Amino acid sequence: MKYCEKCGVKVRGVEIVCPLCQQKLSGEAEEGIYPPIPTVYRQYETFFRALILFTIAVGVTCGAVNLLLPQRGYWSVFVALGLLCFWISLAYAVRKRDNIPENITVQVFLVSALGLVWDWLTGWRGWSLDFVLPIACSMALLSLAILAKVLKMPPGDYLVYLNMDIVFGIAPLVFYLTGLVHIPLPSIICISLSILTLSALIVFEGKNMLEEMSRRFHI
Repeated sequence: MKYCEKCGVKVRGVEIVCPLCQQKLSGEAEEGIYPPIPTVYRQYETFFRALILFTIAVGVTCGAVNLLLPQRGYWSVFVALGLLCFWISLAYAVRKRDNIPENITVQVFLVSALGLVWDWLTGWRGWSLDFVLPIACSMALLSLAILAKVLKMPPGDYLVYLNMDIVFGIAPLVFYLTGLVHIPLPSIICISLSILTLSALIVFEGKNMLEEMSRRFHI
């Protein structure tokens, strides 16, 4: 067993320094008190390594082709930014995998924000408002509603996030009314779905929704 000469305490496990004074422990290490719990990165280490290598290969290949064909512009920069966006989204999804509603909601914000930035960097053609934002919101509403029923989530686990998705899903109405949306069908579907979902929540979960809002926001 490890021993700290300064504090005079024995420390079980494989610790190197004393948890009290941070000085180096003496003695022999023994088996840890708690079993090691591998992270998701450790569990799927080979997969993540292969994925990292694949994205690097894609980036390098696109960069090399772009250097050979410079007259077509620096499109490889956008490929690199796209790969970076992919890893940002994937990292958050893995980190928050235990909270599905929060994960879905944040992914909507991430995808929409990255889509807007991407659209702006490529000369702003408006496809982020026409397609990315309304489709991301619609998919989030549907997936969250389905998962809540399939996984039998308590109302408190998903109501706040569902309401956030609904509010975000009504946002395309502003862009539609201001004329920023050129292809209205995805936005109209998203707005209608958000309003229908909100109506269903008020009718079937109105009391639970008010209680959860009061508890979360101390209203």
